[in-house]
Amino acid sequence: MKFTVIIPTFNRAEILQRNLNLLATQTFDDFEVIVIDDGSTDETLRLLREFEKKVKFPLKFLTQKNSGQATARNRGIEISTGEILLFLGDDMLPLPNLLEKHFDFHKKFPAENFACLGLVRWHPEIRISKFMKWLEKSGAQFKFHDLKENSQTDFWRFYTANISFKKKFLGKERFNENFSGWGFEDAEIGLRLQKKGMKLLFNPEAIAQHFHEISAESLTDRQFAAGRNAVKFQKLHPEISILPRGRKLLAQKIIAKLFPFSFYGKAKKSFLRGIAEASRES
Repeated sequence: MKFTVIIPTFNRAEILQRNLNLLATQTFDDFEVIVIDDGSTDETLRLLREFEKKVKFPLKFLTQKNSGQATARNRGIEISTGEILLFLGDDMLPLPNLLEKHFDFHKKFPAENFACLGLVRWHPEIRISKFMKWLEKSGAQFKFHDLKENSQTDFWRFYTANISFKKKFLGKERFNENFSGWGFEDAEIGLRLQKKGMKLLFNPEAIAQHFHEISAESLTDRQFAAGRNAVKFQKLHPEISILPRGRKLLAQKIIAKLFPFSFYGKAKKSFLRGIAEASRES
């Protein structure tokens, strides 16, 4: 078995079905799929049971109480049998050759420490709002525009929406389950793997399309969670300076105050509020 595709999911039965249907039509066929249902309350479990009966590839699925993506991914890793692990978001629709392009990469770079960062772009069916354009331009969620084919990047772009690496290289490393909500759990394991010698290269031909309209209203909650997780990240890795201090902190506070209705101002205000709350608790 060459690949294990690991997909955590929560209450996205409709898009998950499209995801699995597209995996069933891949040009590469030596793979299994593991779906971890993170406490969904919709039709996810029924969908997986029905899909298991007709699917052409080996499908495993687990259910757990809502515990977050880190826990879900770790459970998927434990039961995986593939030589290469491919993490895919449940709202990512893979192009028909996604697995083939990941496989071609690992054939070209067979050393254990090479990892493949695939491209994520918006699906053509969805409406791209001003906020979503800002997310893309600012790099607040994904940042690909400055990368070229096979260019090496760092742990900050360890995006588990579309990324693959050799299971043997992962070893005993697992996602830190103390992170909750949005942000930093991907980068944190990416940093540990980078310290082990991971070389993360960009493959623009391995494409998954993001089928998820993200509302500007979600910005406050996402950045608040990111602020809380930033404090956890900083404690784990004090050598990486991510918490704003001194002039940088003052500048961010000024931006949040002067531009309270801009996306950037709202993001900074919520991020700083998350940092402050997590710092008080610790």
